[in-house]
Amino acid sequence: MTLGFVLREALRGLGRNITMSIALIITTAISLALLATGFLVTQMTEDTKGIYLDRVEVMIQLDEDISANDSDCSSEACVEVKGLLDGADGVESVIFRSREQSFERFVEVFEHTDPQLVAETSPDALPAALHVRLSDPLDQRPLEPVRDLEQVDTIVDQVDDLRGATDNLDAVRNATFLLAAVQAVAAVFLIANMVQIAAFARREEISIMRMVGASRWYTEAPFVLEAVLATLIGAVLAAAGLFLGKEFVIDKALGGLYDSQLIAPLTTGSIWLVMPLVAVAGILFAGLTAQVALRSYVRK
Repeated sequence: MTLGFVLREALRGLGRNITMSIALIITTAISLALLATGFLVTQMTEDTKGIYLDRVEVMIQLDEDISANDSDCSSEACVEVKGLLDGADGVESVIFRSREQSFERFVEVFEHTDPQLVAETSPDALPAALHVRLSDPLDQRPLEPVRDLEQVDTIVDQVDDLRGATDNLDAVRNATFLLAAVQAVAAVFLIANMVQIAAFARREEISIMRMVGASRWYTEAPFVLEAVLATLIGAVLAAAGLFLGKEFVIDKALGGLYDSQLIAPLTTGSIWLVMPLVAVAGILFAGLTAQVALRSYVRK
């Protein structure tokens, strides 16, 4: 097989069916971009979980008696709660903060972001609390022994913030994968129509080539390569769209969340890692689709 002939015929085919080729390139670009976005959002979700898991803790707020009278967790009631948690499987650390220490921490966190809230909050408004860091914040079983104790007023679980952030990202990921699947179906029909129309337009030429001994693969390869080239161009456009979208849309829209470490950033390295894999998968898929469509058409 002469590679030059196959490549030349594939390029001629793209030019001959220019409108269909453009439609295929655009559809493929959108499909691959959405597929890559789905994987990128999946990575962002995992990275965001990492950000939150590093700082998530459970706050066990104690009753008024301990809050008002115990400054160092020396009372029997406080020691009971702390003893059930210290050394328990899945518990990394337990830190006691008195009412005064809780208020100092509250002022430290909010004095710059919400000074009015600090001014309106009384020093005795916050309870004493045990701050518990779990090995796996999503596993709440180590807290079960203390949940029903009389001296435990409220258990504040910050992991709910993590679930809210990751659920939103998961919804975006699922939507992009769904749209990518719809676009992929459209690309399948476009590839099938393109190769069949091209084969029909060259049916006499193909018949002559077969009569003089050309192999079936030799006559079909230009049509398959035509679909592959269109997909390759679409992949390049998809990659360019992702890089431009990151630079001019995503980074500007989410810059504040990145700086506050409320969400993990989308990195250029992630795009470089994901996009080649998606492009190769798209090219193989296009080649296989073209081959199956062509063989089915030729049989008829």
